[in-house]
Order: sequence, then C-alpha cells, then structure tokens
Amino acid sequence: MSNIKVFFKNFTAGRKALLKRMGIYLGSALAVFEAANIFLEDGAVAQWCADVSLCGISLRSVLTNVFVYLGAGAVIALLRQSSFAHYCMNIVGTDVKIEISMSDIFANKGEIVVPCNTTFSGRREVIGGRSIQTQMTDRLRFPKGETDSGESSEEYFERTVSRALVRPECQSRRLSGQKELAGKLYDIYEYGTMAPVIFPVDGKPRNVILLAVAQMLEPNKPKTDGQHLMKSIDDMWEQIAQNRTREQTLVVPILGTGSAGITDKPQQTVARYILRTFADNAARLGIKKLILSVYPQDYLDDKINLEELRCYADYLCRFPDSDFNIN
Repeated sequence: MSNIKVFFKNFTAGRKALLKRMGIYLGSALAVFEAANIFLEDGAVAQWCADVSLCGISLRSVLTNVFVYLGAGAVIALLRQSSFAHYCMNIVGTDVKIEISMSDIFANKGEIVVPCNTTFSGRREVIGGRSIQTQMTDRLRFPKGETDSGESSEEYFERTVSRALVRPECQSRRLSGQKELAGKLYDIYEYGTMAPVIFPVDGKPRNVILLAVAQMLEPNKPKTDGQHLMKSIDDMWEQIAQNRTREQTLVVPILGTGSAGITDKPQQTVARYILRTFADNAARLGIKKLILSVYPQDYLDDKINLEELRCYADYLCRFPDSDFNIN
C-alpha cells in the first residue's frame, strides 16, 4: 500500500519533471510519426505494411495513426515518473557514485549502517520496537542448513556485538562506568563508535556497521542532538578512512531521526549533511558508492523533500569541493 501511495505522490511532487518529460516524449513521438510517413511513401514498403496484420489491424494503419505515437509517448513519460524517487550519479572526475534510494534499507546491496545506542543494547525492552535496529533483529534468520544454539534473536545480537566490541578501535572509545538498563549492566561508548558485524538478515549474511548515534537515558528513551549526531557522522567517515569497509557500497539511512527523536536538526538537514560529508571525504574512503536510504513513510509525511535532495546531490556530484584542493 505504501508503494502505491508513493507512486501517486510522485506525480504531484514531480509534476514539473512530469510535464517536461511529457513534452519531450510527445515531441519525439511526433518526429517518429513524420519519419514513418516518409518511410511509407515508398510504394513497396507501404504495400508490405498493408499486408502485415497485427490482431486484425494492418501494420500500415498502426504506423499512420498519430494517436498511437502520442499514446506511447504519454505512457513512457508516466512510467519514467515512477523513477522520480531514485537518483544516481558519479562525482565528476571519479568513479564514486552517490545514490538516493527510497525503499526498504535491507533491499539495497552493500554494507549497511544501522544506528544504535551508545550501550549497543539489542533487547527490545530497552530499544523499543520502531528502530532500524529492531527491524533487523526481527529479521535475523539463519541460512538453510545452519542451526543456532537456541538463542533468541536479541541474545544472538548481543553476543555477536560483544565480540565485535572487543576490537581495539572500539575499546579505545569505551567510557568509564556502566549503564543499567532493564536490570542489566552495559558498557558505554562514545558517540560515533562503530561495531562491524555480520548478521543473517532474512537468511543471508549481511555486513552491518552498528553506529552509536544516541544515548539511552532509560529503556525505550534514546536521545541525541544535532551536535552529537554530526560528530557521529564525522567520526564514521574518519574510522572508515582508517580501517576501510568490507564492501565498496555503503548503505546509510538518515541517521538519528527515527526513534532517537532528534528535534534541533530536521531530517532534510541530516540527509544533506551525510551527502556533503561523504562527498568531501570520498577520495580517501575507498567506497565506490554511497546509497542514502530514505524511509518511504518519511517522504509521504513530508519530512523529506526528494526533489531538493536530488538537486543538492546533483550539485555535490557536479561541483565537488575537491576542485579547490591545492595540495
């Protein structure tokens, strides 16, 4: 149902682009119609087309009917409008791509960044049921032929993450003290701490980066603000530059704007910041494609202006700041 709503909203949100496409395709259709008429001036060709039948209608009748061409042009323009929500372009002078995709984040190929809290808790009673992290935990399925140890998805999540957090890069960002959440003590890490893990999402192993973007004040009450969120994004790029990702495509949602409830930075601003900082750091990251994943409901609720976001990404790709580097 959401896809249907998105499809029809695209016609309104992209009406200028639709009208432009309609004009281009109808103009092209008329040009093809004129070319067909010139082609049919040859008597032998005209006779052959008259002898060929399509569903009881001669090919010549089809080729000389202007409404066939105009209808085809209109249909193509409408179908093209369904791609309004998608954007992909190379940063000029590089083979690095920026893509904006409105879909289920786990439907995208690549290593996925999943926003997490600074304790890396995975229990539903702590993190609630609306976050991307919870969606992922609910979709943990072992591949066919493999068996688990009888753990729940939440227990498997926390055991896997605890092993990842032993890495020196994570331990160097561990803060003093612990936080008690729903009767369990957790270590606390700095904003922007990354824990790379592999999870069987929908039965397929997926490379996932858990990124700490919010602190958990108490169960089901994460909190962040613009300053800490921007720092987390900056730290993410710095750590990726130092340690590299496991895949050359990185899928990033609009961080910190869901269950964390950030209020001092609108989602549109956060989305632009992710795009801008990626473009600024692209040369040193080793990533060939960034996919910014937009949650469809955010678009339907007018929290994200896709046309503005596409224009901004287009500007970043066409006029990268790296052009001004003098080193």
